[in-house]
Amino acid sequence: MENKILKCEFENDWKGFEIVELPVDDIWQSVPIAEKVNGQEFYIRVKQDIQKEGMHFPIMCVHSNYNKLEEAKDRWGNKINELPFWHNALGKHKKMVWSVWGGSNRLAIAKDLGYTHIDAAVIPTIKQAISLQKHMRNPYNSRYYNR
Repeated sequence: MENKILKCEFENDWKGFEIVELPVDDIWQSVPIAEKVNGQEFYIRVKQDIQKEGMHFPIMCVHSNYNKLEEAKDRWGNKINELPFWHNALGKHKKMVWSVWGGSNRLAIAKDLGYTHIDAAVIPTIKQAISLQKHMRNPYNSRYYNR
């Protein structure tokens, strides 16, 4: 099967963070899909925008160990998805996993549209990725929903 890559507008880096192509099936989605925001359609609007104009920003991923994800789960509880268990082809527990902390909807959209890979900015920590989310959303607030 040929790779189908959802590219972003940026080539090598975004805000000084390296951009890499990651397999969509290797990324844990930290939060559920946001079908609506403030009572307005959101997921479908982003999906239509990606189909029409492509993906503007990369998703933000952190290469996390299980302990860091457990800390995040303890802090945010039900606001984030249940933690997965990762195993390699031999059934051995993986030490690290990619987790998305900005772009969960875009990751789900990539899967819905049949993409095998997606551009991701590599962010060093979950805390740093979360702090960048507002900055990433600002240009699109009026495009997808009114606040």
